[in-house]
Amino acid sequence: MSEADGSPTVPRVVRNDWSSVSAPELAGWRPTLTVSVVIPAFNCQPTLDLTLASLSRQTYPADLLEVVVVDDGSDPPLTLPAVRPARTRIVRVGADGVAGWGRAAALRCGVVHSSGEILHWLDADMIVYPEHVAAQVRWQHVLPYAVTLGYKRFVEPDGDGRWPSAETVTETLDRGAAADLFGDRASEPHSYVERYINQTDQLRLADHHVFKIHVGATAALRRQLYQEAGGFDADLRLGEDTEFGYRLAQAGAVFVPEPAARSWHLGRTHVMRARQEVARWNRPFFADRVPYPRTWRKVGGTSWSVPLAEVVTVVGDEPLERVRAAVDSVLRGSEHDIRITLVGPWDRLDDARVRVLTDPLRDLRLIAATYRGEPRVRLATERPTSVFPTPYLLDLPAAYGLAPDALRRLIDVADRYQVGVVRVDPDGVDAVGEAGVQLWRTAALGRARWVRCADEPLFDAVTSVYGHRDVTADAVGVADLTRFDVADLAGGMPRLTGRGRAPALVPTTVEVAGVRSLAKATVVVAWMAGRRVRATLRVPDRSARDGTKIG
Repeated sequence: MSEADGSPTVPRVVRNDWSSVSAPELAGWRPTLTVSVVIPAFNCQPTLDLTLASLSRQTYPADLLEVVVVDDGSDPPLTLPAVRPARTRIVRVGADGVAGWGRAAALRCGVVHSSGEILHWLDADMIVYPEHVAAQVRWQHVLPYAVTLGYKRFVEPDGDGRWPSAETVTETLDRGAAADLFGDRASEPHSYVERYINQTDQLRLADHHVFKIHVGATAALRRQLYQEAGGFDADLRLGEDTEFGYRLAQAGAVFVPEPAARSWHLGRTHVMRARQEVARWNRPFFADRVPYPRTWRKVGGTSWSVPLAEVVTVVGDEPLERVRAAVDSVLRGSEHDIRITLVGPWDRLDDARVRVLTDPLRDLRLIAATYRGEPRVRLATERPTSVFPTPYLLDLPAAYGLAPDALRRLIDVADRYQVGVVRVDPDGVDAVGEAGVQLWRTAALGRARWVRCADEPLFDAVTSVYGHRDVTADAVGVADLTRFDVADLAGGMPRLTGRGRAPALVPTTVEVAGVRSLAKATVVVAWMAGRRVRATLRVPDRSARDGTKIG
């Protein structure tokens, strides 16, 4: 069984708390996996020479290390300097049909022309310490879904605009004095990145926004994880690292900061030099591809390439009226950032002559006709096992309908407790042998794929790495449509009243800034208790931090 199919030897990291995994000590460690360092480069011969000089002094075994420099259309073309790792070569974007331009296209090209089991990104304006590669890739030796992030300090050239020579770099590294390479010259850390890492206990407490820490310059991951996430989007000119980080998270990645992977960054980044302009450029591309933070979608369209949630409804033998009531309750809800997949034997529908009113597939035809022109609804013959890269999958049997705010409330519960699945009244639906209404986190399903053992129920695998939360139908606004006669559903979803009506959405966080805010927070907490949101808790070890069940 491959690791991506769930080997029992693959560690089970809960959310992003990587502290349950021990990476090998650098001293005396004997690595076994091959590594490809991929360097996208454009018109940067002077700094590329220094990057390759520093890579020539890596402690990682030379026979396990290759370097692929990707020339992204430099004029004149880049060349390899004398001081470089033994297994270094240049490829050019456009070779062997890998087209495009920009960093993302160059990285895709480099991956195609590399062979390492581990991929290590490195920009062509970096000088790395001798243990830089080894420090990062030791994690992938023990945790195949780890994405490691190196540290860097930004430094400017001297007063004459010059950098140290390649000979100075190698001599300094050989003396073990990499930290002194620039003497007393002023330098600065990657402030945003390090601040976020520190605020989240080295990312161990990071939530579903952790992917935003995957920003440029230096990172490493297994080739297999790269492929699971779909690789870099070559259509992006900026922000490709953040967008790819989002898809890595949905594929189940855990992000690990590695302070021992130190480096110098020669000059400031694009973002440092033109923060507002870069943000203005990136925002429309991020909004279309990355559903959160939700603020990215406050302006622009109402439909996006990657929706916030995909609702999956199995049609079965349900009549048109019940299916329509369920689907319409989603389409007309307060959360419009959705897509709906109706699962049924649509391939059985043909144009053969039948008695229309007694056709055994009559309701199936009527359902297909009802949503033929609705762009948010699509028909499928099989239930999708994943909706990657959409972050949430809602299983909604045709026997249930949602109050207007129900989907938002389910997502709020999932994010409030950072769980992998939210189940609605599981005891009740188990009694009638149905799966019921369940909201799945795609990142948790992705993680489960790496750790799940043969014959292990999917729910158990997801719960072991992300936990779950149980809620009542009353609390979130889920209605049992089987309580209504089919004729009563002809006019659409019935209006939910009394206990069947969902209250207003509760924010994921409550900011307490003073007495008035504290009073508001107290009311909200009391209100939540009154709504009887249930949670059965069974949490071992470190997982007990938030009271969420981790099986």
